[in-house]
Amino acid sequence: MDRPSLRRLFSACDVNKSGRIEYEDFTVVCRELGVPDTQVQTLFEKFGAFEDGYIDYRGFSSRFQEVSETLNLASFGAGSTQTPWEEFVDRVDVEFLLSESVREQLADLYQAIHSSANTALLQAYEELVQSLISLSRENKLECEQLETSLKRAEEINNSQLAELEDDIQQHLAQAEERVRDEERKKMEGIIATMQRKHDDEVADLHATADRLLR
Repeated sequence: MDRPSLRRLFSACDVNKSGRIEYEDFTVVCRELGVPDTQVQTLFEKFGAFEDGYIDYRGFSSRFQEVSETLNLASFGAGSTQTPWEEFVDRVDVEFLLSESVREQLADLYQAIHSSANTALLQAYEELVQSLISLSRENKLECEQLETSLKRAEEINNSQLAELEDDIQQHLAQAEERVRDEERKKMEGIIATMQRKHDDEVADLHATADRLLR
């Protein structure tokens, strides 16, 4: 099913026109399609319903094919028509760039301007919304680029930290080796001194013994 058809079907299932399909809406749809009450919760969860108990358009569109195998939603939305705002949304793809509260405010004002039949004002408003969408896209792109830069900087910092730790370990190992060498040399010097002293004492004893024997 193409995107406009999915949008119309989503709007048809949004019985209370809240901008999302809540469990009560879904229950009404299932009853009209003759779905047993025991299967409603299971089908609702198949759409990836949030813990708050609603289905957004992203979950609806991404899992429509899977759920439609057991629930003929297409027949429910066959006679549905789009509102002027929904048609405008399909043209500019505003769905995932703006928050739900902002979309609702934009939709209410759009409907009011559209009802006034003021073409010039409606065109100016559409241009304003499109500018807002473009700005949102740019901000989203900047945020993604900033996130990428932060990740890259973090990777570089982690790499530099690992190198610094390696350098510290090498310096510590070298320092320990130098200390051991110095301690070994000191010990060897002490041993050599004691050995010479011992040799001198033995030589003196031999000399004394020789004098006594003579």
